[in-house]
Parts: sequence; C-alpha cells; structure tokens
Amino acid sequence: MKEFTLVDYSAFALWILLSIGISYLLVIKLKIFGGGSKNQKILSIGLITGHLLYMIWKKFWLFIINYKYFLV
Repeated sequence: MKEFTLVDYSAFALWILLSIGISYLLVIKLKIFGGGSKNQKILSIGLITGHLLYMIWKKFWLFIINYKYFLV
C-alpha cells in the first residue's frame, strides 16, 4: 500500500510554520481581519486544519487507488 513519505510529513511540519507566519503577516502587520491576536490564532488554525484535511483526503485517495489495483 502506498503510504505517506518523509516528504509528506516534512511538508506538513513546514506548513504549520508557514501558517503561523502567514497569519502573523496578514493579521498583525497588515491589519487584515481586525488585527487582533484572536483573529491570528483562528486564521492559523484554519490554515493548518485545511492542510490536515488535504492529507486525510490524500490518504483516502491512496487507499482507493490501492484497493482498485488489488482487485485487478
């Protein structure tokens, strides 16, 4: 079965850091979304959750592909 690689996990860890940086830049420096610390946390969590959902979808898709080839 196809699995996640070290690159996938490294990309997710890097995305967490990028999410915090992006949310800091947008919310605190550029005063988008109100400029508050709470808004920064919400944006960071949203970005991280979005990437986590992508990884779950990828795992599910790899499972489907593997199952399809297993039946052939």
